[in-house]
Amino acid sequence: MITNVFFDLDDTLYDTTRLANLARRAAVHSMINRGLPMVHEDALARLKEIIREKGSNFSNHFDILVEESTGEKNNKLVSAGIIGYHNSKFANIMPFDDTMSTLIDLRRRGLTLNVISNGRAVKQWEKIIRLGLEAFFKNVIISEEVGFSKPDGKIYEIAMDEAKCAPEESLFVDNDIVSILGARKMGINTILMNRVSKLPESTHGGPAVNSLSEILPLLGKI
Repeated sequence: MITNVFFDLDDTLYDTTRLANLARRAAVHSMINRGLPMVHEDALARLKEIIREKGSNFSNHFDILVEESTGEKNNKLVSAGIIGYHNSKFANIMPFDDTMSTLIDLRRRGLTLNVISNGRAVKQWEKIIRLGLEAFFKNVIISEEVGFSKPDGKIYEIAMDEAKCAPEESLFVDNDIVSILGARKMGINTILMNRVSKLPESTHGGPAVNSLSEILPLLGKI
């Protein structure tokens, strides 16, 4: 019997892919408006390359873009990018349209809800709070805080210990197939959230859904 549901955050409870794309476009637009000597699409393409090269948690993406295009540091342009980026994120961050109702229904059924997320703790907590989801979750396990990242089995073990439940009593929902396989290796029941990624049929060994509301009918079958 399932007693605990563990959710990934990004692209599972909200559309982080859409949010990041909007924010990056806003950042580039803001920098170009203040003198960045690049065409919008070229600047956006190069920014995405820098993010891929340095990783999303690197804090100087805009600095590199500005220095490459102007040949010098320009704090005004970097600041314009930061403001455009964050203003867009703050304006557009929201849960998927069925996130709240699904979490409410799961709580009404007596299930304990939790989060397992990779990333920087401050950034992940900021998302949870801005999304208005903090009150739903009893435990929030973030890789930076525990020292292990999905799909390492240790992060799932820590999550089970925090929730005081056994793997067979748990359900893990994530959009990443590798993280799903890591959880299944630990004996945890899983559901692949396929709304954003639109992955082909896989052999991950569990059900896949295209919306959170599809989880509810599956609970009795797991």
